[in-house]
Amino acid sequence: MEQFYFVLTERCNLACSHCIRDSSPYRDETAEKTMILDALSQIHRDHADSLVLLTGGEPTLHRHFDSILQSSLSLGLQTKINSNGVTPFYRRHTLKQWADHPSLSVQISLDGSEAEHDLVRGVGTYKRALRTLANLRAEGISCSVSATVINLDFFARTEQFIQPLDDLGLTHIAIKRATYAGRASSGMEICSQTWNQQVYALRQQRYKTRILAFPMYDFQRLQALGDDAIAELGRTITTKNCGAATAKVYIYPNGDVCSCTCFKAHPMGNLYQQPLSDILAQPLQIKVEHPTCKSCRYFPVCNGGCLGSGYQHSGELGQPDPRCPQIQAGRNEIPLLSI
Repeated sequence: MEQFYFVLTERCNLACSHCIRDSSPYRDETAEKTMILDALSQIHRDHADSLVLLTGGEPTLHRHFDSILQSSLSLGLQTKINSNGVTPFYRRHTLKQWADHPSLSVQISLDGSEAEHDLVRGVGTYKRALRTLANLRAEGISCSVSATVINLDFFARTEQFIQPLDDLGLTHIAIKRATYAGRASSGMEICSQTWNQQVYALRQQRYKTRILAFPMYDFQRLQALGDDAIAELGRTITTKNCGAATAKVYIYPNGDVCSCTCFKAHPMGNLYQQPLSDILAQPLQIKVEHPTCKSCRYFPVCNGGCLGSGYQHSGELGQPDPRCPQIQAGRNEIPLLSI
């Protein structure tokens, strides 16, 4: 297992329109400190080279966040904080105690230029998050930025978005599509063809900072390959789909261990009932039986794509990603969940 996501709390000081977990200031689910520390010890014992991600909600709102962070770092675990960067933690905290820590990194969510970001997250949040990034970098703490794209307006202002970040010394800026889950479950849709065009155009730009933006379902790139070559390419992909249950898991406040945030209703097990090692030995098995996938020559490569989006969109396990153009061409075949 490569990544362990700890959802320390479902509570957040913001209520973003695209939040995959439907977090808000009104949620109160919070993990017990003892459960988290015990899980960290098990990870240190059995998966010492993995990455621990402290997330939420907003993880820094957990009343024992400092202690949990310190415990993870003391165990020598690579630890990343996924944060909106606008909580009292960053105002009151003496960041110097984490200065230049080799095992710590922080990912701050920024969803575009100031106007775009503040529209989604609230007036003033952009400047506060940018100030947090500058303060973290001033203390030598490794930082990255994650942007969720909910409409094409984002790509009209990528220069305005990236330019203020380009001199901060970030490890990277990740740009990704919104997922069918939480408050985005109705779909903030950008068709895959348009997404890919924008991604390839963005890749032509030159910035100091590494930009992580990837095409999705660009089957035109595979058209020249024969079926045997595609099958062989599929065999070289060791992490299926996004890596759910094979490369990463999510640990929720109630102790549930899930293969994906989208599969919260289908946990693999619970830490209050089983050791983590036993749970990981029984991953959630999902088989894609959709007729379009069965007849698709590219299935060995994509394996149905984001099965979490398929589940959130249809209400059924084993449904493929509705953003796939092959699926969209025959969308009437996909049972839709009434919301």
